[in-house]
Amino acid sequence: MKKIQFISVVFCLFALGSFAQTTFTGKPMYDIQVKRAGSYVGTITVELFPTIAPNHVHNFDSLVSTQFYDSTAFHRVIPGFMIQGGDPNSRSGPRSTWGLGDPSQPTVDAEFSVAKHIRGTLAAARDADTNSANSQFYICVAPASWLNGTYTVYGRVVSGMNIVDTVVSEPRDSVDNPFLKMEMFVSYAGSNDTLARVPVHTLPLNYSSSNSTSRIITWQGLSDGIIYNLQVSTDSTFSTTFLNVGLGTPTRLVSGLTLGQTYYWRVRSNNGGDTSAFSQWWCFNTSPTGIVGFNNLTPITVAPNPSEGQFVFYDMEVGNTIEVIDIAGRVIMSTTALDATCVVDLSPFRSGVYFYTIRKEDDEVQQGKLIVE
Repeated sequence: MKKIQFISVVFCLFALGSFAQTTFTGKPMYDIQVKRAGSYVGTITVELFPTIAPNHVHNFDSLVSTQFYDSTAFHRVIPGFMIQGGDPNSRSGPRSTWGLGDPSQPTVDAEFSVAKHIRGTLAAARDADTNSANSQFYICVAPASWLNGTYTVYGRVVSGMNIVDTVVSEPRDSVDNPFLKMEMFVSYAGSNDTLARVPVHTLPLNYSSSNSTSRIITWQGLSDGIIYNLQVSTDSTFSTTFLNVGLGTPTRLVSGLTLGQTYYWRVRSNNGGDTSAFSQWWCFNTSPTGIVGFNNLTPITVAPNPSEGQFVFYDMEVGNTIEVIDIAGRVIMSTTALDATCVVDLSPFRSGVYFYTIRKEDDEVQQGKLIVE
């Protein structure tokens, strides 16, 4: 049986020559009607990302146009991970063949991107060959970061995640095949022509200064921001690019900065169907003599780091504020130092990486990373 890494799954798609030649005005949407042993369960509505994985989107659309998916099953359900379906064998073939796929099906080359595997993500299933995807797909019921960049993300659920949860909770056998057949019937549901929005900058503050060779750049995450493009330059026209990178989250730690240099940054978003204009630039400076007005403030240390949740900030000045930011760019905590030490407790939050910014009034003192184990 074919597998993706440690998961027994097979994923398939059509060759370029068999794609329907549809020109999408935005993100095409599809209704996936689910039936349990012939009885209607509910409908999952998905939108696909032609500006991120155009070949996979055209392939899916061509399969829907021929009613290929109708009566195929969600043949593999793993709670806490995903549901998988779309194998033609699951229409009427023996259950032992569900998931093996049809070797005569043409395939689609991988279209890897920085789009994340989060709850609701729709992606192309495949075997060990990165270019072996065809008709099979999976929908995540929880984040699956270990698949990021190695499986093609080409859509997401926009309504009906409760139905996905119902499917993944079905009683199943030893190979995760539901005992009762969970059939799908897929139809075109229109187009989401929403234009991508220009992101709003958060940190570092415009015209701020810090004597650090690394800075955390963040902006407000967008509900439909699938991919962001961040550019950092040493000039406001961006004719000299220090960094030009695609990101799946609204934050980036930028390292290797030169002291005494002014850097300009801007960002745009891709919602899967449209790409926004770049934001207006913000700038920050890396001063080798310290931040103006801080009299060469002693660098602030944080220990322990990593920690199980509690971090102690030393050498603080009374009145300094600490803001803690999650990887989505949201400020989750803010506190003010009352003496030279300040305790930040992140134990109520989940394990992972967080960023902090220390300020005095409107000036930025220091940025860094906190790791909760």
